[in-house]
Amino acid sequence: MGENFGRNVLIGVAVLLGALLYRSWNSTTFAADGVDGGWDAAVRRSQAAGRPTVVLFTADWCPTCQALHENVLSQIDVQHELWGHYSFYKVDLTDPSSPVQAQAQKIGVSAIPTMIRYDVGGKETDRVHYLTPEEMIAWLKSGE
Repeated sequence: MGENFGRNVLIGVAVLLGALLYRSWNSTTFAADGVDGGWDAAVRRSQAAGRPTVVLFTADWCPTCQALHENVLSQIDVQHELWGHYSFYKVDLTDPSSPVQAQAQKIGVSAIPTMIRYDVGGKETDRVHYLTPEEMIAWLKSGE
């Protein structure tokens, strides 16, 4: 049992380190890049406010996105935490021909809804999809 346990611990540590390295290599930056004017304006507003930012990638045709808006983002306590501590930018992917599609692809958004949290310096700190109101508040607080 000791040999298998030691090997399992080493495998677990290797997987954890690999995941952390993968995350650090694949994190994005909330920075103006000239691809989408709305994105660039949101970056400037965020920098001027000196706040971390949450970017939501969503679309009108997405039922999970609609549920996120109706059941989570509409909640007063979620809005208080979000608007009280963050800049917020919504990227609408409803129109497949718009420049926001290129932005989403560049950032690696492969499913919606996707929420990406950026620190004050514009470095990605986490990304999630659908959260309950309680999970959303905890997620927001963990990035302040």
